[in-house]
Amino acid sequence: MAQKKQKKRQEQKKTVFEIGILARVTWNLHSLNNEGTLGNVTEPRVVVLADGTKTDGVSGEMLKHIHAFWCWVEQVQQGNLCSACKILDPRRADRDRQQQPGSWRGQNNERLYAKAVRQCVLCDLHGFLVQKPPISRSSTAEFGWAVALRTQSHRDIHTHARHFMGERGQPAAPEEPGRREGEPHAQMLYHRPTRSGVYALVTLYQPWRIGLNEVNYTYAVNNNRKRSARYQLGLRAYENLFKRPDGAMTSTRLPHVEAIEGIVLVATRAVPVPLPSPIRDDYVQRAEELASLQDIEAKPFSDLVSLAKVLRELRSYVPFRLQRA
Repeated sequence: MAQKKQKKRQEQKKTVFEIGILARVTWNLHSLNNEGTLGNVTEPRVVVLADGTKTDGVSGEMLKHIHAFWCWVEQVQQGNLCSACKILDPRRADRDRQQQPGSWRGQNNERLYAKAVRQCVLCDLHGFLVQKPPISRSSTAEFGWAVALRTQSHRDIHTHARHFMGERGQPAAPEEPGRREGEPHAQMLYHRPTRSGVYALVTLYQPWRIGLNEVNYTYAVNNNRKRSARYQLGLRAYENLFKRPDGAMTSTRLPHVEAIEGIVLVATRAVPVPLPSPIRDDYVQRAEELASLQDIEAKPFSDLVSLAKVLRELRSYVPFRLQRA
């Protein structure tokens, strides 16, 4: 009787096929993503829009890394990770195959794919690429560039110096003629970028693919509870990403998160969610109009609190299950 009631409650829950999050975020005084360092100067990311406008950006790779990190933080204590993902090795299932060749040997692609998805939450949610045999899985969480709106970003390069005092009272070294006692042994100048702006951010989450073996399109993770647990983990990681963006140079340039606004689009059946870019000023209106045409739920938000409430509401949904004829 209890099992029947539980099954009925699960049937009454809404299913979720895809979730799209469109947002404008205001990040101040950060340096989350950079091109690299030339000499003692670190160059910030620059992206070019279709009209030729050069503007500031934070790559989708960086945002995806943050999402994967928050998934890992929860799961590393529970043991639902492969040997590579336990230490956040980006090779994921490919490194696990190299570390444990015996458990992979003699199986076809279908079984190997199922093994990787079943044993590791991170390989399932964020994908992997195995070289031999060649099997790959794309991520269930996809991210575009967080790109600064035209005329709404600022950047500067600041000069800093590192000093090493050494031990006072020691005579100057031969290679340091003219240095007096007690003066710093070394000084290194370096230049670091600082950026502020309003960024257009777009991301897509595909719960229907959680646990799915995309060689034969059956579910390697067949248990609904386990699929729901992985789905909810992805939502919590999204919430953490927006509440505290991470990335490069956060030890000295932790972002000031000033504002966020946007809309969450939820497809409860097998239709793709539209993703009009938040670069457009009317993106919320366009998203709502498109959502109404496809019977997609549209949930606007105006700050971090309202976004967190939407993401927590979505935890009660269950991942859509692909049914083959």
